[in-house]
Amino acid sequence: MKSEFLLVFLFLGILNCEAQSLNLNSYDYLELALRWPNSYCLTHEGGCRDIVPQYFTIYYLRPRKRGGPDLQNCPTPFALPNSTIEANKNDLLKFWPDLRTDNFIESKSLWRDQWNRFGSCYNMMPDDYIAYALNNRKRNDLKKILTSAGIVASGNPYPSRRILQAFRKALGVNVDIVCEPDRNGYVYLAEVHQCFDVQGTTPIDCDNKARGCDDDPIFPYMGFQQDEDPK
Repeated sequence: MKSEFLLVFLFLGILNCEAQSLNLNSYDYLELALRWPNSYCLTHEGGCRDIVPQYFTIYYLRPRKRGGPDLQNCPTPFALPNSTIEANKNDLLKFWPDLRTDNFIESKSLWRDQWNRFGSCYNMMPDDYIAYALNNRKRNDLKKILTSAGIVASGNPYPSRRILQAFRKALGVNVDIVCEPDRNGYVYLAEVHQCFDVQGTTPIDCDNKARGCDDDPIFPYMGFQQDEDPK
């Protein structure tokens, strides 16, 4: 009887420790960063795979505190299990691909790294972290929003304010955009950041900022087949 009581006590203690670890990290909102693959290929010297998607893909999902500090690499007893990766294989390859390789096995290190860096600070389990990132990416076709506003991936530059206004009109909330230069100084639209409440279910306003966009950013096209946004 005593041994059974001790086992129950230890089990409850473990659950309590795990619950506490999930509540150690307080944050104000979640930030989902989506990137335009063509811009990644043009601005990263490491290069990218031969063919990349022609729609916005997930870069990261991370908790944010207004005014900082940045939250990353938080202590956690949880790892991203291989079963979660395998169960979401198709969606991960579509919406959260490694732009350096199309090999599924090699890509697993990307998703594990994202969990360790950012998901570890997210007050939910690894399964929820992956699900919330994928579900929020599927909400909107950002490329279609831009195209409908006359902002086409054609290699032409567009004013940052026009890009931000297009997203505001379509989504009903402000986003942030990030621009990056290539080695020749050309500036490209690289990322779109969307903000969500702490539960990750309701879109909220980001800061409506254009980071690194001193010039009108180019929305590049690299000659790949124009993919439709996957379902």
